Amino acid sequence: MTADGKDRPRARASPEDPGGLAAASARPPCGAAGSVPGPPSAAGRGAPGGAAKMKPTSVSRPARPAPLGGTVVISPDDWEIFRRLTSTKLTAEERRAAVRPSMRDAKEKCLFAPHFHPEWVPMDLLDERLAKAFPAATERFAVPTQHNVITSMGPWSGVEVDVWSRPCGMKIQLLVHARAGRLEGSATFRSMVERTFRYRELQLLEILELAARPDDGTLAELAKSGFGEGELQSAARLCARLKAMIDISGVASGPGVAMLKNRLATDYIEGKFQGRDPAGLERQLSLVNLLKSRVKARLDPARFQEADELIEEARGLGAGVVVPHPPRFWPALLAELDADGWEVWNPSTPSHAVFLTQCLARRGKIRRPLLAFMGDDTHMSSKIRLHMVSDKGGGDREIGFQPAWKDPATTAALKAAGQSRRRTMEEYQARLA
Repeated sequence: MTADGKDRPRARASPEDPGGLAAASARPPCGAAGSVPGPPSAAGRGAPGGAAKMKPTSVSRPARPAPLGGTVVISPDDWEIFRRLTSTKLTAEERRAAVRPSMRDAKEKCLFAPHFHPEWVPMDLLDERLAKAFPAATERFAVPTQHNVITSMGPWSGVEVDVWSRPCGMKIQLLVHARAGRLEGSATFRSMVERTFRYRELQLLEILELAARPDDGTLAELAKSGFGEGELQSAARLCARLKAMIDISGVASGPGVAMLKNRLATDYIEGKFQGRDPAGLERQLSLVNLLKSRVKARLDPARFQEADELIEEARGLGAGVVVPHPPRFWPALLAELDADGWEVWNPSTPSHAVFLTQCLARRGKIRRPLLAFMGDDTHMSSKIRLHMVSDKGGGDREIGFQPAWKDPATTAALKAAGQSRRRTMEEYQARLA
């Protein structure tokens, strides 16, 4: 049944179209509940969204998708992929992967993990994973920092919050750590975090909408990047179908809302290809990532809490504040935020550890001493969904492993600045007491 009480159309599969992708005779509006896009062209039949082995033949601007409308179909295959991707329940295989670390340090006694993302993996499984990864650890500071969701692990709570820095004129991110219960117990702080939680869901919907109704600037950039009209039509069909399932399922009002992130679009597309046509899959993923970058570039500051306001509230709760992966937003380091320190190394920005350590030392002489942090920034989805192409980028990360602590050049810079992993861990915990 659809949300308005009507029977949901069923897919009509065929040997040439096993997923039922050709069952729709017209393309409905991207925002219309229960609607999906029309049939693929004959050239693309048999591939997800009609994009089989499609290659751009020119750089002329692709045509905007035609107005959508008519009777549509969402296939059982679509629903199976969607339910799997929006479920927070781990399979037996995923549970085994969750407790199997990809790295192990049998000698390290200091387990320091101030920046990682459990996503939907239970904390008891992460405890088992860390015990296997650091069997000799006698000191531990492991704090989950979910995006815009406060989570706890042992004596600590943490969150990575998207905020707006007015002096910088840009969105930045902050890690907030505190004794368990302090962040969760503050209605004001919770409301600040919840304000930005929804922006990621809204961003996903904007990406899906942009695929169906690209503006002139988007069409020009797609053409410049070599994407052809057929590829755009394919992406529009897939994204419209995903939008329809989000509307019909009501997932936004249940536990699955945590799964409504930008990556749901690329994960769904990958699921539709089912291992077929790797080149075509890469083209579709690249196209959607281009759309994502355009949506991110036009953020509305009103969606975010002001950075200084959130920091002030966090300080009132005895919380600490750290600036993660600062090379993504250099101006934040000049804004003199009331932070305890910043990450001098992160796997997404690994090339500036020495320079950032030296800058941190100079800043620390002016105000309260800043601490040098390193964040592995592990996302557990990349550890339990090993078959997903979109997860392979995080496969070399592991909770608690920050190799730059042992890099000779970085170690020398840290020593000159009076910094070390142990010093940061001990002093930061003292600040949170």
